[in-house]
Amino acid sequence: MTPATVAPVPDFSLGRALALWLGQVVSLLGSSLTSFALGVWMYQTTGGVTRFALIMLCAALPGVLLGPVTGALVDRWKLRRVLLLSDLTAGLTTLVLAVLLFTGQLRPWHAYVTTAIVSVAGAFQQPAFAVLVSTMVPPQHLGRANGMLQLGLACAQLGAPLMSAFLLAVVDLEGILLIDAVSFALGVLPLFVLRLPERPTTAMSEAGQPSLLTSVREGGAYMRATPGLFALLGFLAGSNFITGVVEVLVTPLVLALADVKALGMLTTAGGVGLMAGSVVMSAWGGPRRKIHGVLLFQLACGLCLVLVGLGTSLPLLAGVAFAFFFGIPIINGSSQSILQSIVPLQLRGRVFAMSGALTGMMLPLAYAISGPLADLVFEPALRPGGALVPLLGTLVGTGAGRGIAVMFVLAGALTVLLTGLAVFHRPLRALEAEREVAPGPHAGMPPISPSSEGATP
Repeated sequence: MTPATVAPVPDFSLGRALALWLGQVVSLLGSSLTSFALGVWMYQTTGGVTRFALIMLCAALPGVLLGPVTGALVDRWKLRRVLLLSDLTAGLTTLVLAVLLFTGQLRPWHAYVTTAIVSVAGAFQQPAFAVLVSTMVPPQHLGRANGMLQLGLACAQLGAPLMSAFLLAVVDLEGILLIDAVSFALGVLPLFVLRLPERPTTAMSEAGQPSLLTSVREGGAYMRATPGLFALLGFLAGSNFITGVVEVLVTPLVLALADVKALGMLTTAGGVGLMAGSVVMSAWGGPRRKIHGVLLFQLACGLCLVLVGLGTSLPLLAGVAFAFFFGIPIINGSSQSILQSIVPLQLRGRVFAMSGALTGMMLPLAYAISGPLADLVFEPALRPGGALVPLLGTLVGTGAGRGIAVMFVLAGALTVLLTGLAVFHRPLRALEAEREVAPGPHAGMPPISPSSEGATP
């Protein structure tokens, strides 16, 4: 393959970027409304937690399994086309659900299939939009742009459950599905009317375009040949796994101390922290060295987990929840900015999709082990007379929920340890110094060859 030839790219336009962002936020909010309402419908229809959990599995698994392939295809196709097809597929799928519901034909298996289809569409949409952001936004503004993306995500996560619960009472599931379809239309409208940058076209050699498998391998080879990047993804995957373990345990921990009203208060505190962190990241853009933002706020999140395990005061736990979720948008925005600035443009779809799959697969693994560890190991060990009472009873107490508290302390300690190891890992610390990022949308684009993708300094 010969080096890429650069196609003309429009100048950066704040208005164009904001229009695209707003369209994606509206579309994301519509999807979140449907996801919440469909889960309620599934539980009310079947009365089974297992079938409800299958909806979550169908929403998560396709993106994890197909990530490397979708990333390679994103790198081959025009970004506008990928975004339009993925958004239109998700919108049409929602309309199919609405038709089935209006005609009285909707069955649980329809929900599984359509949720999986929307997940596949998202597996194309997410890396394509991340690549588009990196081509539209100058490197010095990537932190703010990713902060705005985190802000949109926070709005959807906070607003969707409240709005969906209200709409279910007013327009029922049928109305929510129609609202979702309209949100998809609003989301794709900017893609039709705006002039968007495209990546460089690639002049092919006589051998023609490499196979899809070869393209996937190129992405994996680049990640392996860049130790700092590989270490960053491993760090994020490990942190995601630890967070996933404790995520399942928040509800039983709080309910062992107080009631559902207190759980709602803590959830609200965390949501406000998420929103505040997103606003700060949007305005600030993160530190100049984005890796410092990742490590510093991950360390703070680890300390927050330790405090959750040690504390029993609800005001203290509310403050900790705020602080923990405040750091999440800064970690995510900073890490995404690193990927967007150092990965060669012709490889970004593959690397973004692979990184999403690697970190995403940690959550199902964490969910699978957290329950048995709590029920079979730690909770019995901290009941009166349990094996860990002499060692840890005076620190965290004994009784219901105290074994889960120990798991929070251990999760926080592991996060602090993981962050400490990352701080002393030189390739990770030097990650952003590997390439001098040139201004403009084509930053970080050396020819792809084994010799040009060497190890970090």
